[in-house]
Amino acid sequence: MLMRQVDLRDMAPRPIPISYLIQTANQFHCDIYVTSDAETVNAKNYDEIKKLRMCGAPLTFYFKGSDELEAEDRIQKILWEDNEG
Repeated sequence: MLMRQVDLRDMAPRPIPISYLIQTANQFHCDIYVTSDAETVNAKNYDEIKKLRMCGAPLTFYFKGSDELEAEDRIQKILWEDNEG
């Protein structure tokens, strides 16, 4: 299992659309979960992720499965590189 913590306050001012995050997560077979404060949601499920508090507290992404390395790499890219000015 891989873990990556993200503080969205450190990101560029352009937010990432939730749909983009979900579509990206669904490209992988591994499980991808996001935790904010005490709530954990499935990053592949729109109904779950839309209720996640995505500002304020850091988010922690968890990746578990056969392609977890590739998924972690791609999520990292959309959170930082694809989001740069």
